[in-house]
Amino acid sequence: MNKTKIVSSLFLVFFFMITLLNGCSYEDEGAEEERIKLQKYLEKMGYSNLEPTNSGLYHIVLEESDGETPELSDYVNIKFTGKLVDGKVFDTSDRDSAVVHGILRDDKIYGPTRFLLVTLGFPGLREGLTLVKEGGKSRIIIPSYLAYGATDYGIIPPYSTLIYDVELLDVISDPVSHEQELLDAFIEQNQITAEPTGSGLYFIEEVQGTGDIPADNQSVTLHYKGLFLDGRVFDESESDKPLVIQMNTSSIIPGFIEGVKMMRQGGKARLIIPWDKGYGSSGSSNGVIPPYSTVIFDIEIVSIQ
Repeated sequence: MNKTKIVSSLFLVFFFMITLLNGCSYEDEGAEEERIKLQKYLEKMGYSNLEPTNSGLYHIVLEESDGETPELSDYVNIKFTGKLVDGKVFDTSDRDSAVVHGILRDDKIYGPTRFLLVTLGFPGLREGLTLVKEGGKSRIIIPSYLAYGATDYGIIPPYSTLIYDVELLDVISDPVSHEQELLDAFIEQNQITAEPTGSGLYFIEEVQGTGDIPADNQSVTLHYKGLFLDGRVFDESESDKPLVIQMNTSSIIPGFIEGVKMMRQGGKARLIIPWDKGYGSSGSSNGVIPPYSTVIFDIEIVSIQ
């Protein structure tokens, strides 16, 4: 065998072993540093005698409740704040808190967050939420190996223990029935007398407008504001940039198109769109609108062409 090839092979093996050892050393140091920080946090908070679950997370009840705990197959609706052991807040469902901690995001809708529990991003929070009772509040302390591990997420450094303070508002085993109850309550509370169309859309005309309703081959220029049933705005057109849509498009939710087809130029209306004529059982592709969500659109028709 060529002597040069032997030397080269030995060098590659040596280089690989050194790299592997350095990686292991970094991981060991990171994990040990995390363990020390977590222990200090537990002592500071008076949790020294608290036993972790079999996986290693800690669960502290902050507010008792007699409600049920969720299964992984359930939807949950929560309020939360996520922070590191040094107290730095990295995420929250509360807008005012996000402002205070300098983490406000323009692409996020603040307020209660609803999602299918089994789809949640990392195992520690999934497990932790199954320990919280509906109507209760808990603190879930999650070691990095049950969260983001050695990955650097910027605001969340590698080997970071995560602490979530969670309020479990709803455990939703049947999202269709749950959403219908919310819609029925909204209709009653707002004294809406309009009857739904055959599809379930509520069309509430505020200004009639003039001219003909749009045909399938026409385009419509309009302003809109999209809201949840609780009044939170999730999207709206800019005052100087109305939306232009083709009436025969398939890229816009069917309830929206159905409502626009009932309007005339200069008209204004509110559309209350049930989940199955809106964003369906998957929610919006950008994750802003949860699955099975009723949505409201306030619309003004600028022109029909």
